[in-house]
Amino acid sequence: MKNFILKILGFIINSTAPVFPSWNREFSFKLLCRVKRVGITEKGEAFFKKSIKHNFEINNQNVVLHKWGTGKKRLFFVHGWMSNSQRWQPYIDQLDLTEYTAFALDAQGHGLSDGNALNFEIYRKAIAASEKHIGHIHTMVCHSLGSMVTAYAFLVNTNLNVSSYVIMGAPSGMDAIFTYFKVMLGLSTKSIQNLLIKVNEVLKLPADRVTMAQFFKLIDKPILVIHETQDKVTPILPIQEGVKQNPDIKTFYTEGLGHNLESDIVVNAVLERIKLINKQPQETY
Repeated sequence: MKNFILKILGFIINSTAPVFPSWNREFSFKLLCRVKRVGITEKGEAFFKKSIKHNFEINNQNVVLHKWGTGKKRLFFVHGWMSNSQRWQPYIDQLDLTEYTAFALDAQGHGLSDGNALNFEIYRKAIAASEKHIGHIHTMVCHSLGSMVTAYAFLVNTNLNVSSYVIMGAPSGMDAIFTYFKVMLGLSTKSIQNLLIKVNEVLKLPADRVTMAQFFKLIDKPILVIHETQDKVTPILPIQEGVKQNPDIKTFYTEGLGHNLESDIVVNAVLERIKLINKQPQETY
């Protein structure tokens, strides 16, 4: 049934792209941004109850930033598509919350935030608002779409107040999003070109400049890149090619963990990286 619906949607988009381009690009963009909200488990609800919540408005929707701890070193966790801040519980539960303060953002359409749609630009706005609220961020930890939007946020504003990054399961760029959408719906080249017009109207940068390779090339802060070698959602090859541009980037490639990278091995690698980076002298902000 699902495949049948996808074929129908693809047929509608491909049929209307040449004759109703304006309607077509709006319809395609809304479909691309539509979120299927993932539920929160009882364990997640208990985890969220322990957090202090900061609410702010992005595009007339309430967005939630969670906070745990009272430490001087501030960490910021950013999740991916069809996820929420519960994914960071294994990390935050192991932190010394007198040394660290952990912040985690629920993107629009995810977790406790409002909405049923998400795109790069509104997620970037939520990250920027969070950064303003948090102040100096010692380490930013991101997964999947969260990694890509963090890169986009940096490319829009290279003066982000972040000292180091952990980038996990990142897509190569907007091109990967288009490819996924094209394959899923069987879209024509004309349909994708039409959608690109709308995407470029929304983004602060041309879509072809929103790439992890560009982020890796320009960033001058410590980065750990974690990626699964057999990742079928975000293939590793473009990431491996991208990090070659910056010899200072550290990499950790996993085998058999899948795109979500849900493993104690990954949790421990990230926490060790945070401890290592934050042992180094920090500037005063």
